[in-house]
Amino acid sequence: MAEDEAQDLSRIAAARPAPSPDISPAPRMPEIPRYLQVFQDLRARISGGRYPVGSMVPTEAELCAEFAVSRHTVREALRRLVDQGYVERRQGSGTQVLSAEGGSLFTQSMRSLSELFQYALDTDFAITAMVMTAVDEPTARLIGAEPGSSWLALHGIRGTRDDGVPISHTVVYVHERFGWLRDDFPSCHGPFYALIEQRAQVTVMETLQTITALPMPDASRQVFGDQTPGAHVLRVVRRYLDRRGSTLTASINDHPADRFTYTMRIKRDGER
Repeated sequence: MAEDEAQDLSRIAAARPAPSPDISPAPRMPEIPRYLQVFQDLRARISGGRYPVGSMVPTEAELCAEFAVSRHTVREALRRLVDQGYVERRQGSGTQVLSAEGGSLFTQSMRSLSELFQYALDTDFAITAMVMTAVDEPTARLIGAEPGSSWLALHGIRGTRDDGVPISHTVVYVHERFGWLRDDFPSCHGPFYALIEQRAQVTVMETLQTITALPMPDASRQVFGDQTPGAHVLRVVRRYLDRRGSTLTASINDHPADRFTYTMRIKRDGER
């Protein structure tokens, strides 16, 4: 098995494009939405004690003036603070700080690749194993691959950056033609798709995401230390597609269902 893997990696390395001196190994950071910037600033103020527990956050009008943004932007930033348990909002009473550390429930809300990029920056992914593998049929269906095709599988645990609490038990699959990047993945600060885009000069055109509830697998039980009968995970599968709709990389993320929520905001066509 090890000899076969070594032969696979040698073949991939031989096909590796010549490095360009003007290409940085660090992924280029896309523009972060303004509401995320405001959210991060307010969260830092709460965590740092500028807005202590029990105090009131400045009004929407005051925040709009301070950050030079629209009311919609401020409301979106405050909504994220509510989702993560930092504040509560009451009609006519304003926004009050509930906690300097947020809640124990991890809430995820994503609408764009830039938000996925920020999620990767706000969390840490600790790789526990990397192996070139031929995917079986169930995995191939999940990631949009041919059964038996070769992928570099990165097994690991994603945790919060502040305290390292596990958020998900994750396996990332990278197409074998990018296997020559395996030495760069452990030190990558940011999403792997951005590293692949930068180094291999490809473009992710679309991300396909599916969410499924299922009984907690044994491997995830070990990660989360959860032996509760009937425990479930929310499995979030993301596929990063190129212009032809082919999968460049994919991730299978198992989140403990009792500690994770996924929020999606849906608006009428034409509204922002």
